[in-house]
Amino acid sequence: MSSVDFHRTYITDESFIRGAARLLWASVSTAFPATIGAVINLSTYDPMSGWNDLGATKTGIQITVNNAEETFDVDQILGDIMTQPTNWEVTVGTNLAESTVERMQVAWEGGTIATATEDGVSTKTMGVGQPQFYTPRRLAVLFKRNNGKVRGYFFRKVQHMPQESNVSYNKTGEQQQIPVRFKAIADTSIADVYSRFFVIKDQQ
Repeated sequence: MSSVDFHRTYITDESFIRGAARLLWASVSTAFPATIGAVINLSTYDPMSGWNDLGATKTGIQITVNNAEETFDVDQILGDIMTQPTNWEVTVGTNLAESTVERMQVAWEGGTIATATEDGVSTKTMGVGQPQFYTPRRLAVLFKRNNGKVRGYFFRKVQHMPQESNVSYNKTGEQQQIPVRFKAIADTSIADVYSRFFVIKDQQ
């Protein structure tokens, strides 16, 4: 009997992935990261200057790529002869598990957070209203494998997406979590159309 395996699989720590990831954001004025180490210190795992953690999440972090297309046909052939993409969409979604004012600011397009002493207690104040424009941000999703190597997804520009979100105060039930979704915006200053939404970097 042959010992050669008919089913060709390549099961490695790089190809089989499961586990929690880390979500960070930066202002679009922050340089787009050329390396993973531009987002986090690979020795201490602290965020690099300009980058901010969004903390713990619930239900994972979902990166979704989708597109629409048109089909072409002719009378003489029963079936499509070609398809062509007409639109591409990339989104990133999660539920923020740390219900802080800073997390609400990102999820709800909140105003500037001010800290002052009120009634003898340090108090943070943030307004929530009707902004006419979304705040553009850079976004990074980082995942560390069992071997310590990091895979990163680096989004050039994302904006808030419509997402119903609420915080509940109940005697029992689930902890508070804040749903948030980001829509990737194509950076048309990038000549390579394959890299206008995001770049993946995977340590080997």
